[in-house]
Amino acid sequence: MVARWFRIALAENAFRRYLVEIALPLDGLKIGAAVTTVAEFYRSARAQHTSLPDDGDGLLWQWGPDADGTRFVADLTRQLIRDGDDQPIVQLTLGLSYRWTPARRALGRGQDWCFDPSASAEFEGLIRRSPEFRAIASAVPADVTLRTDTL
Repeated sequence: MVARWFRIALAENAFRRYLVEIALPLDGLKIGAAVTTVAEFYRSARAQHTSLPDDGDGLLWQWGPDADGTRFVADLTRQLIRDGDDQPIVQLTLGLSYRWTPARRALGRGQDWCFDPSASAEFEGLIRRSPEFRAIASAVPADVTLRTDTL
């Protein structure tokens, strides 16, 4: 059973409150804690007016160069789509950026999706076993950001 609900427009606030509740500062996150925290938030908190069967609440793991090609970025994005026609897509993204290394550059760009909170533990395992995760597992990120985008 879902322990909490939040409004799509307030997704970032809900996640920030969750970080405070578990006493995890955003700026001190490493990729392992970020994956665990985002996956647990996905399992425990539902956005109002979204439909899981219609992929209205999904979790995205993606990696690759940033827009300027100056850093390697790994991020976890909660994509929320309100039920109904012509509703904007809201993406809450926790991004961690790292300096380039030859090994990270060789990883290229990619992504994986999860659209079922009951499969999120398996999805978390897939992320942790990935070469992209292993390439940054012990690294300290140069920057950690949390942002909301509306598409």
